[in-house]
Amino acid sequence: MRRILLVSLLLVGVFAVQALAEETPPSADEVRRAKVFATVGGETITVGELEDMINARSAYARKRFAEPEVLKRFADDQVRNELFYRGAEKLGYAKDPEVSRFLDQTMIQLFVRKEFEETATLEDVRQEDVAKYYEENPEEFRRLEMRRARHILVASQEEAEAILDKLESDKSTTFRALAKERSLDTETKLRGGDLLYFTEDGQLVGKEDSAPINTTLAMTAFKLERTGDLSKPLDLGDGKWSVLELTGIRPERVQTLAQASGRIRRKLWSEEREQALKKLMADLRAELKPEVYPERMDAIVLEPTGEPIEPPNQ
Repeated sequence: MRRILLVSLLLVGVFAVQALAEETPPSADEVRRAKVFATVGGETITVGELEDMINARSAYARKRFAEPEVLKRFADDQVRNELFYRGAEKLGYAKDPEVSRFLDQTMIQLFVRKEFEETATLEDVRQEDVAKYYEENPEEFRRLEMRRARHILVASQEEAEAILDKLESDKSTTFRALAKERSLDTETKLRGGDLLYFTEDGQLVGKEDSAPINTTLAMTAFKLERTGDLSKPLDLGDGKWSVLELTGIRPERVQTLAQASGRIRRKLWSEEREQALKKLMADLRAELKPEVYPERMDAIVLEPTGEPIEPPNQ
């Protein structure tokens, strides 16, 4: 508060000098804002300062100050804060390292916000750049058709044919139950043979790091027409056979430019901001030429935490 007040007093002084030089009396609004609401140890809190603090809040938060009690509590809180500040200053807290670190971090955060987050907004991204990105990256806005299926893996063609006959003739037997009972695929057996959603090349959706499913299974699923359709016995090689049931279809979907604009705009804005930050850092490094001695980090002594430290992997 005191720093804000000092800056405000300096500004008032500048305005006063200008007013005298120009022989222009202060306006009624300037007189109103300059009125002193409270004095604490020689420091003043003016009506204008209270007003600025309130108006800096969101429109929703400002509505509360229409109530006289809320406004009074806020003003009293500023007096209390100034008393705390003066008391802390008197005891030397202004020189405390923790306070210095907090002020330094706050200054950095304010710098980044003012220079990068508030100076360039999403609205500043040109629509022609959005359209250009959309045209140059069509695959980002196209979702391939996906299928979902489950299967029962067995060790022979005869067994696969017997399972298919049972599923077609006995309506009380569910594919899921039979998969849990008979399938040799340990990965899918416990979930009733479910292979999850996959694309035509067998790649599991949302599991890009996982191995794709068997090509024969994937191709067969994309040939079936309706959910619930069963395949004929499928030869998967190495003496393995399977019967497959189609359980889900998600058609191909292509986002329009209008649908994709918001995501593209955020991406371009983020990239521009990142480039601006990198340029600033490069400029600062070139100007200030920092020198770093990483080998001296070995001299850092950490206070014990009481927790065992695991040795690094050999």
